[in-house]
Amino acid sequence: MKQFLYLKLLFCICSLLFCFSVLYAEDTKPVTTETPTPTVQPQPPHPNPLPASLKFGAFVDTYYSHNRNHPITKERQFTTQAVRNDEFNINMGFVDAKWQEEKVRGRIALQFGTSVNTNYAPEANKDISSNQNSVKHIQEAYVGIKIAKDTWIDAGIYFGHIGHESWISSDNWNYTRALALDYVPYYSSGARLTTKITDKFQFQFHVMNGWQNITDQNKDKSLGTQFKYSFTQNFTLIANQFAGNEAPDFERKQTRFYNNTILEWKALDWLSFAVSGDVGAQKAKESFQYEPWWKEINPVLGIYTNRESNVYNQWYHGTFWTSFRYEDLYRLSFRVERFYDPKQVMATTYTRNGFMTNGYTMTFDFLEWNPGLVRFEVVQRESMDPVFATDNNKQTRVERLFIAAASVRY
Repeated sequence: MKQFLYLKLLFCICSLLFCFSVLYAEDTKPVTTETPTPTVQPQPPHPNPLPASLKFGAFVDTYYSHNRNHPITKERQFTTQAVRNDEFNINMGFVDAKWQEEKVRGRIALQFGTSVNTNYAPEANKDISSNQNSVKHIQEAYVGIKIAKDTWIDAGIYFGHIGHESWISSDNWNYTRALALDYVPYYSSGARLTTKITDKFQFQFHVMNGWQNITDQNKDKSLGTQFKYSFTQNFTLIANQFAGNEAPDFERKQTRFYNNTILEWKALDWLSFAVSGDVGAQKAKESFQYEPWWKEINPVLGIYTNRESNVYNQWYHGTFWTSFRYEDLYRLSFRVERFYDPKQVMATTYTRNGFMTNGYTMTFDFLEWNPGLVRFEVVQRESMDPVFATDNNKQTRVERLFIAAASVRY
């Protein structure tokens, strides 16, 4: 009987242990809730209304120019770059958008600065719809259409095609522009055809309103050409031409012819040269013939008779550049130039010999802050006649400048 009780007690204990083990197993068993994962449908990409090749950019060029002559006026003459004396200012700033597709291209750039105001000063002011104030902030605005392989036609406002140096100072070896480049068009308004005839030979043909003017001052159109031949990858010959009437309709025609020839040579990775020769000719506005007998016939008449002239006044430029580059850290550049305009066709001085001036320029650049650029430049110009202003309101033959400049381009 006693053994039976022990067996019964053992059986109860085993039963309780079995129940507790089952309950514990159910409590510790992980609970899994199988929720079906929703299928995410890929969203179609939003269409981009802008062309893939559209690029935006900006440029700011600031400077300080110190003139050793300390002229009373703040405005320098015979130049458009670093034109303010002893003053911090903005030479040029712009924002632009440019695109290049397979068969269409274009660029629009809006600008401001002292060089902008100086270059657009000759623009007409008498017209309402197109005048200096309405066009001076347009640097470029053109549309191009591809009409054949390697052949484009662009129409609108675009950079001038003459000269070695660009309007954008960071593209040039020197900060200021050569005298010869200050007296050729910075911009043109018209249409141009550009074509690549061979891998080495390129050609441009221009039909323009005139010599650096958007608002036309006469009924005639001007023509321009460019021939560019690359003998090698590092040696290039460029020849630019211009022909057009530069007189307003109320004056006699004064046809201007201009030729600019450039040789560019990159001798080594760190050494480059360029030379430019220019010659211009323009029909004289008028001539006065000495005829004293007219006064005997009629005392009211003078002894000179104003007659139409067939004479062409000429002017010449010669410029030489060289640049030494040390890796991507420093660059030292020199420029020597001669501007010969005794008839004062381009530069008016009201002096006996006109504008016959030599120029010497040295520029030192810090390149390590690319796309930023820090520049220091020394310029000396020597003229045959005293044409440069001084502090005592007189003129002197020599002008010396020190310029510090900084720019950034995106």
